[in-house]
Amino acid sequence: MVKLRVATRKSALALAQTTMAADAIVSANSASNAELLTYELVSMTTEGDRRLDKSLASFGGKGVFIKELEIALLENRADIAIHSLKDMPAEVLPEFKLAAVLKREDPRDAFLSRGGAAGIHFMDLPSGARVGTGSIRRVVQLKALRPDIEYVPIRGNIQTRISKLAELDGVVLAAAGLKRMGLADQVTEYFSTEQVLPASGQGILAIETLSENPNVDSRHPELSEGSSEISTIAQILARANDIETFCVASAEMAYLKALNAGCQFPVASFAEFVCEYANKLKIRGIYWDEKSAKLLRAEVAGSIDLKSADCVLQSKKLGIELAQEIKKQM
Repeated sequence: MVKLRVATRKSALALAQTTMAADAIVSANSASNAELLTYELVSMTTEGDRRLDKSLASFGGKGVFIKELEIALLENRADIAIHSLKDMPAEVLPEFKLAAVLKREDPRDAFLSRGGAAGIHFMDLPSGARVGTGSIRRVVQLKALRPDIEYVPIRGNIQTRISKLAELDGVVLAAAGLKRMGLADQVTEYFSTEQVLPASGQGILAIETLSENPNVDSRHPELSEGSSEISTIAQILARANDIETFCVASAEMAYLKALNAGCQFPVASFAEFVCEYANKLKIRGIYWDEKSAKLLRAEVAGSIDLKSADCVLQSKKLGIELAQEIKKQM
């Protein structure tokens, strides 16, 4: 039996998401090696979890949620790490690689007000109402909808943010996390992606590993080379990878990289395969330009052959093209 060591944050949401991802990996490999693959969680608290009194942009940005997990990979305390893709930087360090992603959960942002589903909708809030969010991406877009509302910075886990409803008129959270925690019944309404463009990678669970992973049997002697169809960690993860979501993720992260943007920038992108054209990938992006004090928007689309070995590269090119369209407006 091979037991994968899976690095994860200790928060309730992270543990739920990691368990979901690890179960998916085991399930994807069950056809050929059901009895050989299992996992154990290696949980830890990251700097981003500890420093809840400051904004992410003030002490390191997105990387503060993944650094400790990556160290565990380097020190051979874990084989893989599970992240929310939106918590990852646009480009991982050369020692690591994004090995796989799961099928995307609901990418939208959700609005919660007192009363849950029966609560007051965002556009119906009185002028001067106070809405909590820790995302400047959300704030610039929400201000475009309701400039008369006060936006209050909040951080913490899902339960902590929801508890802020005791003092605020509403809070905005990612729908994916709420649904994975079984809290969808507390949502008052969902913002469409036309109203509020999600964070790049929102709703996607990412599986990270070392860029040069040794054979599984070098870490797990119980599997000698050639004794099993599963011979490398890369092969194990490839079976769980959702290629459509991987292309979407590649396009969105390429957009961020091309703009050299992190969580300290009001920037977002959202890619999706257009239903009526199975191979057409559309990606929309926003960027807040401080010089002009304008929210810049752009959209591009192109054909992606999901059966081609170049489909990820094709997707990245679309993300870069979108960034170029944004730059033209600066």
